[in-house]
Amino acid sequence: MQVLKTKSNIYFILNKPLTSGRNIVRKKHFSLQIIALFVFSVCYPITSIAAKLTIEERLSLLEKELSDNKIALADNKRELQSTKKELNAYKALMEHKQRDVILSNNAPKGQDHIITEVTRPQPSYLSQQGTQPRQTAAVSEQKSLTLQQLSKYIKDDIGFSYNGYFRTGWATGSHGAPQSYAVGSLGRFGNENDAWFDLQLSQKIYDQDGKTAKAVVMLDGNVSPANSGGWFGSGTNYLQFSDMYLTTNGFLSFAPEADLWVGKHNLPIYEIQMLDWKMHRTEAGSGVGIENWQLGPGKFNVSLTRQDLNDHALDYAATGSTEVVNTNGIDARYKMPVWDKGTLDVFGRYVMANRNDTNRKDEDDGSYYTLKDAWQGGVALRQNFARGGFNEFTLQAADNSIASGYTLLTGANPSYGYNDDYIGQHSYGKAYRLISQGEMYLRPDVIMANALVYAFGNDIYSYDTGAHTDFNNIRAVIRPAYVWSQYNQTGVELGWFDQKK
Repeated sequence: MQVLKTKSNIYFILNKPLTSGRNIVRKKHFSLQIIALFVFSVCYPITSIAAKLTIEERLSLLEKELSDNKIALADNKRELQSTKKELNAYKALMEHKQRDVILSNNAPKGQDHIITEVTRPQPSYLSQQGTQPRQTAAVSEQKSLTLQQLSKYIKDDIGFSYNGYFRTGWATGSHGAPQSYAVGSLGRFGNENDAWFDLQLSQKIYDQDGKTAKAVVMLDGNVSPANSGGWFGSGTNYLQFSDMYLTTNGFLSFAPEADLWVGKHNLPIYEIQMLDWKMHRTEAGSGVGIENWQLGPGKFNVSLTRQDLNDHALDYAATGSTEVVNTNGIDARYKMPVWDKGTLDVFGRYVMANRNDTNRKDEDDGSYYTLKDAWQGGVALRQNFARGGFNEFTLQAADNSIASGYTLLTGANPSYGYNDDYIGQHSYGKAYRLISQGEMYLRPDVIMANALVYAFGNDIYSYDTGAHTDFNNIRAVIRPAYVWSQYNQTGVELGWFDQKK
């Protein structure tokens, strides 16, 4: 049997031999029929015979196939675009990572060395006649500097620097605007409703042969947080020059490491940060001082300053009369290490009046208060902790008008005057203070700040209750805080005080 295939059909032809003549005739006849049928099938497939399609139907089928092909092509294009997009994003990510790696490897670390030329001026010498200075050529040399050293060199060469501080924020109260109360006793967190600032400007004016000189100006004041206008001199808007002085280093032959300054300035203050007052300070006009004088194991600071006060008349309430009295004070301090991260400060201050003839006459006839000498002394032991924080214990004592500052609920500064005024009949009464302040990490993410003050005195002039006052007070403030991250922490402050006069 043979199998014939056409475009649309398959046919079978039997090739079995036939022996008889009749069979031969039949075979021929049968073969002709099969061949005829095959030719007919080729020309007209069975499917064409079974179901003839119209031209419209054929066009419809072609259009459907074309539409299906277009849809498939669009799907393929979308898939191709998506693949390209993912590939480009992946390439960009890899390029970015490679660039970061290259930049991080090539970025300056502050210790990278740069070869630069440094010119050192040479000192000039007088000629043999002693009239005209003989100039010598500057010497240039190449030095290898790190970026940190180069940055410091540029800053030092320019010689200008500034630093400052300000506090501000928003607050309201349940019955109108917020009011501060006994900030120096209850604490300042959420209780201090001003916006104080200071700005210090420093310019180097001389630097040669190991000797330097700088001019320093300090501005400070307050901007009212309650008003949109902030003109200085209106309301609670203030501005003053609290410092204006010249400081030098290397000019003292007996103490070349020490700083010598002259002008309106005072020695550094000792502050109780959480209560916003100073346990030791010098209110000063102009003066002269030496700081960082190395004596033995420690450093010695000393200053002589002036502070003129408005002495009140005894009948000030009725007349408002005052007269100016010149006063001068000396402040001396010595700080030395006692053990690892521990230091001991010993400090003292003495202030006296420098009266003119009018001052003496008015004091002698009892029309004005008599300015009496006053002193303060103390010691402070400070311990810094290895993982951050510190604790400081202070014992101090004072008499006369300086002791009067111990009685104040706010701004309990050891001041010789009350602001720029001298008030009261002082009788050499004495007052004492014990102070503990600090902050420590209870855990790596929990920090506790604290301040505790106990003060008492006898026969003190109080600006609230008058002469011959006995008092004692205690102030306690704690501020625990949780450290969320390197940049955020949340704290709460709790304060309590009690005072009896």
